[in-house]
Amino acid sequence: MVPSLSLLLSLSACTPTSTIDGKVVDIWGNPIEGATVMVVGGSERPLTDADGRYHLLRVDGKLEIKAGRKGYIQDHAEVDVKPGELPPGPLFQLYPKPEAPGFWLVTPGKYVRLDQRLVHSVGNSLRTVRGIQSLGEAEAEVEQPKIVFHTELRQDEIERIGLELHRLKFVDETQLTAVTGQTAVSVNLYVDDGEVPIEVSPLRSKTDYLVTPKEPLKPGGYAFQTQELLSPGENDRFDEIPEELRIVFAFGVR
Repeated sequence: MVPSLSLLLSLSACTPTSTIDGKVVDIWGNPIEGATVMVVGGSERPLTDADGRYHLLRVDGKLEIKAGRKGYIQDHAEVDVKPGELPPGPLFQLYPKPEAPGFWLVTPGKYVRLDQRLVHSVGNSLRTVRGIQSLGEAEAEVEQPKIVFHTELRQDEIERIGLELHRLKFVDETQLTAVTGQTAVSVNLYVDDGEVPIEVSPLRSKTDYLVTPKEPLKPGGYAFQTQELLSPGENDRFDEIPEELRIVFAFGVR
């Protein structure tokens, strides 16, 4: 007996969808059209539509799915598709590839590159104060901002150079010891006010890392340093560093 058309339609309506459906957006939530999505080890490579949506043929098992597009940093996700179940596809949020090396602050709708600031030294042979004259234009609006670090350095090399984030405070003048006693000296610099612990996580790229503070940042100035450029230390060691390398990367927090 041939089943009726109404029965076939009824059975079709009860059949689970045969695709894993998801979406690809940038880190600001904008859909990315033309992104490639694929199951690792599979041959299917659909492209996202104008709304950033993708559809992958259903495959049971633990799947590793990756998404990418030229100009963006690739991302991966894992999905466990069990028989009789169909979980939603992952929402991929891709970071745009920074256009040049350096630190890029994630602000609403765009990246803002942290300005390089030259470290100045004020004082005498007995005591010096080191700091920067301005913070630059980069400013975070959240307590725990995200910064993308675009560099050719490997993660172990980043650890070796001692990348640190430091709070800054502005000092207009200080007292220095001289032959004639204590003397007031004009400083007018943003100086070190303590280290803030950070986490440096590699993104799915050989040249990009996500840097995030491990604690909320209070309003004020901050700077990434290496070689303890801002930290009080031996003057001889600071003087041995070529002036063009006495650079930190600063930003403000509202």
